[in-house]
Order: sequence, then structure tokens, then C-alpha cells
Amino acid sequence: MAKRRLTSRQKRQRTKKIRNRVILALAVLALTSAAMAPELRAYLNAKIRRGVQAFADLRAQEIEVTLPERRIYALQLGVFDNEESAESERKRLAAMGVPCVVWQDAQMRLMADAATSRETLLGETAGQTSFVTEETLTRVDMRLSAGKSDGNDAARLLHLPDEALSRLESGEVLADVLANVRAQAQRGVSAHPENTLYTQLAQSLVNWCALIEKTPNGDKPYARATMALLCRELRRALANQ
Repeated sequence: MAKRRLTSRQKRQRTKKIRNRVILALAVLALTSAAMAPELRAYLNAKIRRGVQAFADLRAQEIEVTLPERRIYALQLGVFDNEESAESERKRLAAMGVPCVVWQDAQMRLMADAATSRETLLGETAGQTSFVTEETLTRVDMRLSAGKSDGNDAARLLHLPDEALSRLESGEVLADVLANVRAQAQRGVSAHPENTLYTQLAQSLVNWCALIEKTPNGDKPYARATMALLCRELRRALANQ
């Protein structure tokens, strides 16, 4: 059977759909993986790396997005060589009222707070300066190839973790930060119902709000630690192309 040839317009439409899916899939996986178990996060990161390469092949000069370099300071409460030990300690600390999140590299590190300003972090962790670690989040410059409206929407969501972390550090009431993030994310959930991946990205931010609200006493350090991890994983995924 002869293969049907696509018109130029159909080719452009198909390419646009593929580009949008790749762009949004990267952000969805990076944001969602942060709250998951280490072994599942490793699996998702592998998916992200493969997706980034596909994204690089499709990228075009249309909408420029920059995630700036950021220095992150974090309160580290434990370092472990395996997932089981890290998870056991995380649960023990949580039972004591100290929620932590696992930052995974060669080792598993339990982080209880994070900030882009050392002064901000030390103000919250007086007497624990020996446990403060630091790292630099790489600047990421990218161009989104999509329709202008869709591209701008995707860019706003990609910037939302950075913006939320800054607001969490500013002294703003946690409930107000959560309300703002949820409002932006919920608009995204309904903005493009035809685009499943865009909707999933927005929903992941709504889920982050729910996660923090479930934390005893609405723990602000834990909110910063998890949001800093989102910023970190998102940059790593986008830079690793």
C-alpha cells in the first residue's frame, strides 16, 4: 500500500505537537521525581536524559528561557550509601517532627532546609552551621519551539520553582506562597486540557502544595528543601543534553 504523504501544514502541526510534548515531559518528570523514592527517581532521570536529547534535536529559535545560576545552601542531617538506610533515617526524623527530603547523588543526603542565601539559612538553623552544605545550580539557556501562547505558558511553569523558592525565603507567609503557586498551577491545569503533558506539569505543582500542607505545622524549611530540589533536578535534566 502506498504511504500517504503529509502536506506541509500537516507536517508543521505534527512537529509542533511533538515539540510541545517533549518540552513538557521534561519538566513533568523533573518535578514529579523529586518527591519519589530514590530508585524510582533514578528511573525517571534516565527517561529525562533520553528526552532531553530528543528535545535538543527539535529545538528552534523561538522563545528564549533562562534558568539562572543559583547557589544553594542546605541543612544536611545525614549521608548514606544506600537507599534503605536513608529512608529509614528519613522516617525516624519525620516521626520526631523533622521532615527531610532525599537529595540523591553518589550518596543519599537528607536535607531538612535549603536557601539561596547562607544568611537566610543560618538564621533558621542557629547552632547547626557545621551541617550546612552548598552547591551551584547550573544556568540553563534554552529555546522553546512551540506556538507563542503555549511556549509562554510552558516558560512560566518552568520558572515557577525558582519563583516559589525565592518567595519561601523572603519571609512571606507559607500559606500565601502555597495559595499563589496553586492558583498559577490550577490555571495551567485548565488552560490546555487538550495537552495531557502540560496538564500533568501543572498538576504536579498543585500536588506539591498538597504535600506541604500535609506536613505537620506546615513546615516551611521542608517546603524550601523540596522546592530547592525541584529547582536542582529541573536544571540537571535540561542541562544534560
